[in-house]
Amino acid sequence: MKIIRWLDDNFEKQCCILLLAVMTFVTSLQVICRIAGIPLSWSEEVARFVFVWIIYLSCSYAVKEDKHIKIDAVLLLFKERGKFALRMISNLLFLVFAVVVSYQGAILVSKIVTIQHQTSPALGISMGIPYSSFVIGCMLMSIRLIQSTYKLAKEERPGLQEKGGGK
Repeated sequence: MKIIRWLDDNFEKQCCILLLAVMTFVTSLQVICRIAGIPLSWSEEVARFVFVWIIYLSCSYAVKEDKHIKIDAVLLLFKERGKFALRMISNLLFLVFAVVVSYQGAILVSKIVTIQHQTSPALGISMGIPYSSFVIGCMLMSIRLIQSTYKLAKEERPGLQEKGGGK
């Protein structure tokens, strides 16, 4: 149970830290090798693919931390019940978007892997690997949105404190 709790709390952050270290190392290695007159043909592609993975994992982390882009000014127009309803609607719409994008992305990745057999030019790896970052990132966003919506419904439901229910 401790492992699951740790993964829930740290998965995206630790993955991004590791991938950022890999990207920095590969880019630095490329600079050093170029200065030495031995340019690496694969380093730019690795750095690019790692950067893409960082982006989509960071999106999930932003959802987890409630730091994703949103318009908070609209919430100022509403009282507690209106804010709660608007946040729930916003989370649910975002969840639907993330699920649809995950599903469509999975279809795209499966076509790339099974039908097109597309490979990257320098590394020769399946392009399904970098493209799957999009799918996995959106799936993780979906999980984080479900967690966020559950937490919102459980902790911030307006009107329950004065009626004797709630926390």
